Amino acid sequence: MTPLERRHAAIEATMARYRDRPFQWGKVDCAKVTAFHLKKLGHKIVISKAGAYSSPLGAARALKRLGYTTLADMADGIGLTPIPYSRMLLGDIAEIEGDSPVGAVGIYAGNGNLFCFHQDHPGLVTFQPNTILRAWSVL
Repeated sequence: MTPLERRHAAIEATMARYRDRPFQWGKVDCAKVTAFHLKKLGHKIVISKAGAYSSPLGAARALKRLGYTTLADMADGIGLTPIPYSRMLLGDIAEIEGDSPVGAVGIYAGNGNLFCFHQDHPGLVTFQPNTILRAWSVL
């Protein structure tokens, strides 16, 4: 399987699992969706060791148990390669602005769009953010 095919297969699996599920802290949130996506690409993600959480404060505490303060810190800590956002390819991870104390991340869908959560929609959406703060390659 080529790298692009691997990226596409991971996105398809992620969307099949999360597409119609509403946002819920600790069950269906950007950390859980991104972790699932990265596992499909062969990354060893230990997010389950953070314990359960059901609120933004709980998410911050869970990340702290893993030794991180934000999802961006975790992306760096698990060894994803930082890249300029202009170099993102299908399936890469991007940090965007959000209200959560842990930050917000999405999966690059192409053409400047991310698969992520947005306050005006109950589930995952294809969204074109105004600003991408950081980006990481998944392969």
